[in-house]
Amino acid sequence: MAQVRSRARRGISPIVATVLIVATTMVASTATAGFVFGVFGTSTNSAQVAVTAASLRSGDFLSTNAGLTFTCGSAAGSFLTLSNTGTTGTAVTAATLNWAGQTNSYSLATGSSCTVGAAGSATATKNLLLVSAKLLTSATAGGTFTGSVTLASGAVLLFTGTFQ
Repeated sequence: MAQVRSRARRGISPIVATVLIVATTMVASTATAGFVFGVFGTSTNSAQVAVTAASLRSGDFLSTNAGLTFTCGSAAGSFLTLSNTGTTGTAVTAATLNWAGQTNSYSLATGSSCTVGAAGSATATKNLLLVSAKLLTSATAGGTFTGSVTLASGAVLLFTGTFQ
């Protein structure tokens, strides 16, 4: 009677158990290594926009100017160049310029749009034009400025430069 009970309680053989443990470990390590080392890529559609040039003339940034808006167009006067290397486009919604310890904010001019298209499109590079922009303290040639451009996605692009 004792022999019958022990046979009924037998588990899997040690060889099968070892094979199962090794196989489980291999699958887990392959999955972990794939994500850590980038073997398994992720597919995301996003804009990858950067400020690639900042050409701002000090004469366009005076405390007596009234302009608090920007538009997009051909590179002329004072402008920032934005380039997109991402798979989708986005829109520019705001910009700031930090000069002489003060932050000056600019919004998109009423009735205009500033969309930076996906990489490879005709609109993948755009120029953000700041004409007769008001600063709390007038700019001087050679002065260093910083700033940011805000996109519709909420991304904030930082830039720096020197007034011409």
